[in-house]
Amino acid sequence: MEQKYEQFKGQPRLPKSVVPKRYGIKLKPDLASCTFAGTVEISVDVVAETKFIVLNAADLTVSRDGVRFTSGAKVLEVLEVQLFEADEIMVVEFSDNLPLGVGVLCIAFEGTLNDKMKGFYRSTYEHNAEKKNMAVTQFEPADARRCFPCWDEPACKATFRITLEVPTELVALSNMPIVEEKRDGIIKTVHYEESPIMSTYLVAVVIGLFDYVEDHTSDGIKVRVYCQVGKENQGKFALDVAVKTLDFYKKYFAEPYSLPKLDMVAIPDFAAGAMENYGLVTYRETALLYDDKHSAASNKQRVATVVAHELAHQWFGNLVTMEWWTHLWLNEGFATWVSYLATDSLFPEWKIWTQFLDEITEGLRLDGLSESHPIEALWRLIMRARLMKYLMQLAIGKVHLLSACCKAILVRNAFSCGPLIALFSFAGLGWKLSKGELFSIGEEVDSRSTTNLMSSVSRALASYIKQYSCSNAKTEDLWAVLEEESGEPVNQLMNSWTKQKGYPVVTVKVNDENLEFEQVPYTNFLHLSTDSQFLLSGSHGDGQWIVPMTLCCGSYDVRKNFLLQGTYESLDTKEFLLCSHSKGRLAETGTWVKLNVYQTGFYRVKYDDELASRLRYAIETQCLSATDRFGILDDSYALCMACQLPLASILTLMGAYKEELEYTVLSNLISISNKIARIAADAAPELLDDIKLFFINLFQYPAEKLGWDPKQGESHLDAMLRGEILTALAQFGHDVTQHEARRRFDAFLNDRHTPLLPPDTRKAAYVAVMQNVSSLNRSGYESLLRIYRETDQSQEKTRILGSLASCPDPDIVLEVLNFLLSSEVRSQDAVFGVHVGIKGRETAWRWLKENWDHISKTWGSGFLITRFVSAIVSPFSSSEKANEVEDYFASRSKPSITRTLKQSLERVHINAKWVQSIQTEKHLAEAVQELACRKY
Repeated sequence: MEQKYEQFKGQPRLPKSVVPKRYGIKLKPDLASCTFAGTVEISVDVVAETKFIVLNAADLTVSRDGVRFTSGAKVLEVLEVQLFEADEIMVVEFSDNLPLGVGVLCIAFEGTLNDKMKGFYRSTYEHNAEKKNMAVTQFEPADARRCFPCWDEPACKATFRITLEVPTELVALSNMPIVEEKRDGIIKTVHYEESPIMSTYLVAVVIGLFDYVEDHTSDGIKVRVYCQVGKENQGKFALDVAVKTLDFYKKYFAEPYSLPKLDMVAIPDFAAGAMENYGLVTYRETALLYDDKHSAASNKQRVATVVAHELAHQWFGNLVTMEWWTHLWLNEGFATWVSYLATDSLFPEWKIWTQFLDEITEGLRLDGLSESHPIEALWRLIMRARLMKYLMQLAIGKVHLLSACCKAILVRNAFSCGPLIALFSFAGLGWKLSKGELFSIGEEVDSRSTTNLMSSVSRALASYIKQYSCSNAKTEDLWAVLEEESGEPVNQLMNSWTKQKGYPVVTVKVNDENLEFEQVPYTNFLHLSTDSQFLLSGSHGDGQWIVPMTLCCGSYDVRKNFLLQGTYESLDTKEFLLCSHSKGRLAETGTWVKLNVYQTGFYRVKYDDELASRLRYAIETQCLSATDRFGILDDSYALCMACQLPLASILTLMGAYKEELEYTVLSNLISISNKIARIAADAAPELLDDIKLFFINLFQYPAEKLGWDPKQGESHLDAMLRGEILTALAQFGHDVTQHEARRRFDAFLNDRHTPLLPPDTRKAAYVAVMQNVSSLNRSGYESLLRIYRETDQSQEKTRILGSLASCPDPDIVLEVLNFLLSSEVRSQDAVFGVHVGIKGRETAWRWLKENWDHISKTWGSGFLITRFVSAIVSPFSSSEKANEVEDYFASRSKPSITRTLKQSLERVHINAKWVQSIQTEKHLAEAVQELACRKY
């Protein structure tokens, strides 16, 4: 290739000499041949002398004769058109420099409606027993270029006028309302209103057969939910949530929804959960549709939170867009935060802010890997590997710090340590805002202060949206608005949390009348270092933070807050004891001390043995809030996995939760139990039965309280908890649970409407059935396959896929894995079935190697391929297996899996080190036997 084009290759961003202002796009898809043709007229502003126009294009066919540029009445000669697929760019060369000012670039192109669930792609569905195609777009982060040539960067905002040429019987949707529709025989041409200024990744088109339900917001915005024909009733719940959420955001952001309509569409084949396209939001069916008869409580909650999240983007992301992918975490973080506000306002009984702890924990666990990334350094991964889930987990974790700044605006003077601590004090979790309740670190804020605080947060965000509306913003722009509102150095404080990876761990111990805090090196390293960034490997990173310390002593009425700015701090506890009922020195009183009150800080805490013992007693006697019970458990598990606490210690702590009934705490307890059972199978297989017996006994109390049958008027959280508890008991081999599950499953086989197996407990029954399936006893497996084939409910299908691979028989596991690659399973859903049990790990690994070429070809260009790698590789726990995996992928890796593979291998090494640590515990067997013999 000529040297003149080299200047454009390998560049992360397009040249700025030509700027797009307006697109006129016409698309003509052929759903039978799965191809499309189109033209685009782009009004541009030439701002610098150049003979070249460089824009994005990928997987498109463009000829030199199909490109034309006009400036006024002058038509410029196109010398050459080159497409560089590796760089996903198109270079148009002209014989002379382009005139400065306004011009129009016209391009004709052709493409394929691909099956990769990105760009302009096809999705399949059945109508009247006939298989049909629909055409769908998915452009984030950088796939608009696969539909039409464009400046496919978020800062290159423009207006868009879309025209579609489609069969007359089909529904054709785009971002804006239809302005004109012309019919010519079996074809209609649909013209849409011109859009507001927006980024290319938000442009959307959907073409297919649909039914819909409709409603209007209080100010007349038309809202519709589109779904497959015959499923319109399943869209009513999402419609109700959407209408109320738009009204909520209008008030919260002090800015009305900016388009005349909002359509939400359920797509049968959809890689992500949903996509916030401006005015045309697309979803997986499981994230938008809800059926009272077939959807569990967890499905209902997912629909509500996903809808609220995507609609938050209509303001935070669409109206105000990040300048570059570096700042995408800001869009996702704040959309998540305000979506929880909206969901809590609609369903306060769900205690959604307490459940937010689960999201934060995922961020902490990911950010605890040495193969994590500073969240603002992720854009290369996002662009090349489409690792949107990875970004979301980190963004949700870092949203701690976003709302820390927001919530501190009015309450900073309430803190004895001054405004600096206030900026960190609420560190991201809004769960105490539920039902109007909000606690500051130093004192409880009254309802008037709470209202003022939320008004202040709302004002700050409204100011930000107003200032950057229809424009682009960087992370620092939000910090600047918050600085102006609060008068504090927000940017300086936040940079250390967003521009570096990881987070700190703080140790605390009692020394006479003092509490001693320290950020210290760990003693059990994979890598030697001298700082205190917490990594799951037990090693140290290279970060330094100002740590906002909050603690209470014996009561939530006795609190203290300060900044740990160095490696060591000592705190005299006399003032605590004077304010409390305790008498004598802290070391002698037995008073419990809880750091990171309400889990509002982004750090882990390690207590000395004495303080840990006191906290166990505080948990047993119900002295601590659910959020703090969650935090103590989660920190202890993370420290145990990093070999900083013995396994016996975390098991003993878990015993303190014997009467736990709070959903979020128990859900985490179940998750940790499953992970401990997995590691124990490798580290101490002779103790595994006793460990499982301990877990069975531990969960008997909530299981007996909840039972199998839903109770009249029971809470949403109890409905979710019932399924999780029964699933855990089935997996741990509880005979009574397994027998009852089989009885109810048999009733369900005979009558799909039986009240004996409602949606909330079906997964528990399915898992229980699979525990007893083998090559010689296949009836349960074959029955589940029959249910899978008969149902048209996406949620039911994924529920079954998630249960099949739990079978302990390797031969059945192999059948299940092969089934995932069949035409009976949508490619988006295959990843739900690859999470195999302990006994299926080697089978899954061999299967992955044997089918890698097919998997790589089918899923290799999107993020779903990373799920195969992480699910199958991460559960191993030997360095030998890590080396085997690394050797296998040495010649097979690709950009889309590079980061996931490194993280999965790191997890294997972490597991291997954990196994070795457990095997050196001297009194583990005695502790396990004692716990297993307890009757709760």
